[in-house]
Amino acid sequence: MRFLALTAYQSAILALLTTAAIVALYFLKHRRRRLVVSSALLWKRVLAKHLENSLFERLRRILSILIAVAIGLLVALSIAQPEIEWLTGKTSQTIIVLDTSPSMQARRSDGRTRWQHAVDDANALVGQGSIRSQYRIVDTSGQFDSAFTTDRSELRRMIAGMHPVNSPTRFPRMETPATSSQDAPQIYLITDGVSPLDVPAGVHSISEFQAASNIGITAFEVRSVPSSVLAYEAYLEVTNFSKSARSADITISGAGQQRMNRSVKIEPGKSYSESINVSKFDGGGVRASLVSDGDAFSPDDVAYAYLPVKRRTKTLLVTSGNKFLESVLKLDSLVDLTVTAPAGYTESSDYDAYVFDRFVPQQQPARPALIVGASENTSASWLPKRLGTVSKPAFESRMENHPVMKHVVLNDVSVESAVRIDPTNLIVLAAASNMPLIVASERPQWVLMTFDLNSSDLPYHAGFPLFVDNAMSWFGRDRLALRRMPGMVDIPVTGAQVRTIDGQPVASRDSLNGTVFEAPEPGLYVASRGDVSQYVAVNFSNRQYSNINASRVHDNKGSQASVPLLRRELWYYMLIAAMVLIGAEWFTYHRRITL
Repeated sequence: MRFLALTAYQSAILALLTTAAIVALYFLKHRRRRLVVSSALLWKRVLAKHLENSLFERLRRILSILIAVAIGLLVALSIAQPEIEWLTGKTSQTIIVLDTSPSMQARRSDGRTRWQHAVDDANALVGQGSIRSQYRIVDTSGQFDSAFTTDRSELRRMIAGMHPVNSPTRFPRMETPATSSQDAPQIYLITDGVSPLDVPAGVHSISEFQAASNIGITAFEVRSVPSSVLAYEAYLEVTNFSKSARSADITISGAGQQRMNRSVKIEPGKSYSESINVSKFDGGGVRASLVSDGDAFSPDDVAYAYLPVKRRTKTLLVTSGNKFLESVLKLDSLVDLTVTAPAGYTESSDYDAYVFDRFVPQQQPARPALIVGASENTSASWLPKRLGTVSKPAFESRMENHPVMKHVVLNDVSVESAVRIDPTNLIVLAAASNMPLIVASERPQWVLMTFDLNSSDLPYHAGFPLFVDNAMSWFGRDRLALRRMPGMVDIPVTGAQVRTIDGQPVASRDSLNGTVFEAPEPGLYVASRGDVSQYVAVNFSNRQYSNINASRVHDNKGSQASVPLLRRELWYYMLIAAMVLIGAEWFTYHRRITL
């Protein structure tokens, strides 16, 4: 027996003092008054009967004392809060780590998910041990971590509030006190073993894995066809992660009534991929979905993409004459071109974008602009300051991931001369050593070429029409959607308002590089700020999570704690026993059994 509130020595002293006090009270006699009576004959029979029952009287007194001492000891020792391991279980600390990776959503043969079975096992662990055993609940996504507690109802409430999340997982860092290995907390990991976790030694694993069928979409995106401005294709990849061949019905639907269907049969471990021409689809959201009998994992059965709306950009070209630039803009089927001389330029809200050739207005236009060629006429307060000229600069670097520079190759372009500018607070799209040759500004939106087309051979290269088309697309046309995984989504648009494709607002906040919002499920979102819009396709396209049969864990539960006989602390039962004895003593006293 161990005592939790008092030491063993203190408990022994308390028990002795309690026993001594009760026994002393029983033997404490009051001083009787002396009375003189005329005769003792009347008391002889009483004295005779008292002598006959003296043994019974002694037994009554002993029984009364024993009951009183038992009651006193039960009350006194309950204050010391005793603990007996074989009755109440051993006091211990246990950490339960629940794997909240996406694969835990896979269904088992009984129709319940791996996560539901994990919750059952976690509650079973909480039900073990003594009432004083402490438990801490942690998940692998880093979103939940409780303190140690003995409150079983609170622990079960915590477990019920957890769920799998579509985000990267890792084994949590354990900050446990440096105690002996015998007293160190026991750690249990409840997992299906699909997500790779760096599990420390000594952790007991409880596996929820059961092989299941899954066929899912592992890639889906809409992309432009470089050979045609108006052409778009949807790349689709479907992978079979089952142990046998599976059939699936695939449907690709557009924002209008367009629909394409595919029926495929895929061998185990193999993929089906196809590039589908969606140029005839209406612009807007595109959805891919699949249906397969017996599929146990649904998050990867749907994926989204965005097809840019095909509309023409009303563009005003201000030039004194530039055949190359005018021809490229006229050949662009998505540009509605108007040409004027610098003397005839007047800003108008009728245009979506401007192209200034060796000319810029002194007042910044309200619409995006492409400024081609730097000269004395391109000096304005809203453009970067001129610092001189450089002869024969060579393109050495470019920002490949910027929309304006997509597929644009400039390595073999020669330039006779260019203007040196101050690139502070600008995006350098292409440069010669440390000298910017093409720069861009996001707010306000414009692109500046620091050299004249007539002083370079850029118009004779394939990258020139791509550059002009990319710039016009960046100014006003819908862009292709960014691709993200479910979870916390970060997009490079600062101060953006995020909505679903149906127009429902989504909570967001500013981040260091843009805007962050949470997308728990696959879907299509749009982030907008003023006239700038960016679509975001959130898809569960991850082979690692879809491969729900790639388990790396086996049951390693270790020695399970025995279920204690008593479900409450021992002092609780001792007080109940004391109350029962008090009732029994009251009954026997009134029945003249005890004194």
